[in-house]
Amino acid sequence: MTMTGQRAKKSSKDLRNLVMVAGLMVFLLSGCLNPFAPEEGDLSSDIWDPQVTVGGLLDNFRTSYALQDSLRYADLIAEEFVFQYFDFEVNRYEQWYRETELTATGGLMSSVDRLDLRWGTLTPASMDTFSIPDTTVEFTVRYMLTAGQFASLNGFARFQVRTGDDGRFRIVMWKDDF
Repeated sequence: MTMTGQRAKKSSKDLRNLVMVAGLMVFLLSGCLNPFAPEEGDLSSDIWDPQVTVGGLLDNFRTSYALQDSLRYADLIAEEFVFQYFDFEVNRYEQWYRETELTATGGLMSSVDRLDLRWGTLTPASMDTFSIPDTTVEFTVRYMLTAGQFASLNGFARFQVRTGDDGRFRIVMWKDDF
């Protein structure tokens, strides 16, 4: 075989290998498996509770803060959500709604390196396993939140939660009580 023939054979083999690798990459990137993209969260993942009890809702709340997962956090908040807090400057309760809550929480999650949320005992304690469908229920829970290197914030959260059409609890109202 001549030198030109050997080069042509090697070039042909290299071209086939390149086409095979390119084809494999196109298959991987265009199909359901993309090794370069993270998987979106799966609601059935082991770290996430099915959220069919009040305790499960609070577990997912704590986990979404710990992982700083604003998408999971958004799934905890009902469309008609209201957050109430006491504004000491004007000496009265103020409130905001779902969009502002998600913006504020997303900003918090992206601005600190660590969020540690700890829940106290639910009042009444039976709320932890409460799971009656098509029900709105109100309860109070003590919390301690540490955001990054800032001092811990302690208080009581009064929640009103409701099950949705999917049977999962979501927060309708959250009132901070200090």
